[in-house]
Amino acid sequence: MDNDLRHTAIHEAGHAVIGRVLGMGCGYATIIADDDSAGHGIVGDPWQILGDWEQRERYRDASTVFHGRMMSFMAGALAEYEFFGTCEGGDGDDQWQIVMMAEDGAAVPKRSGIWEADRDRHIDRLRTRTAGLVRRHRGRIAKVADALAECGTLSSEEIDALIR
Repeated sequence: MDNDLRHTAIHEAGHAVIGRVLGMGCGYATIIADDDSAGHGIVGDPWQILGDWEQRERYRDASTVFHGRMMSFMAGALAEYEFFGTCEGGDGDDQWQIVMMAEDGAAVPKRSGIWEADRDRHIDRLRTRTAGLVRRHRGRIAKVADALAECGTLSSEEIDALIR
């Protein structure tokens, strides 16, 4: 397997594993390139996830699901750093998603005058927590990445079975 494909497999496995660890509704993952990306994984809509949690009587503040979603997006690049010491790029959409959730204010409450500094500190704290989760679940990430390298695409059910 070439190095770029291995980076992509680790990146997408990072999203898939950490999203599930955090209880996010996650779908399939692929390392098959399309017009927009070298691969991608599906992390559910935050409002749908919140609704699913409530149906299971798991009541949380809305910010919890946004934090989890932000951490899921962070996990791709952080998995690359954990495995290779570098990120090959390709996480521009992930970064955009993280900033958009922070800008929305659902994940980081806005306070006048100091919001941008608070937002950046908050994102840094989430990134530190996510890096810890990536280290803790490194074996699961490697297992999913190996399966992605072999199959190209894994369904939600296949990923769930691999990380049990």
